[in-house]
Amino acid sequence: MKRRVVNITVLYACLFAAAAALLALLSRGAFHFVCPFRELTGLRCPGCGNSNALLAAARGGFREAAVFNPMFYPEIAFAAFAVVYASAAYIKGSRPSGAFVRILVCGAALILIWGIIRNIINI
Repeated sequence: MKRRVVNITVLYACLFAAAAALLALLSRGAFHFVCPFRELTGLRCPGCGNSNALLAAARGGFREAAVFNPMFYPEIAFAAFAVVYASAAYIKGSRPSGAFVRILVCGAALILIWGIIRNIINI
């Protein structure tokens, strides 16, 4: 179990460092993400606007972040829950429970439904 804790810690440290570097590059305008789904279809994906929302939230513009993508905060919460639960299961050496899998499926379905709704009502 100790080795698994070290593995997760190293993984999170690397991901955090990469995210911090990416955030620094984005905030300086070094490059801009283009949504491949939107480029191909002309429609907004469920995550369209999340890069701008993340930058706004990092600057303290929490309301502005919700304007870029109204589902930004629920998507972040869902992702955080999934990562924490999956990490805990990995550390314990167990498989994710059936309830966790059902929650993931429901969350993914809600995000997909959001993607459809945002294109119908144009937000």
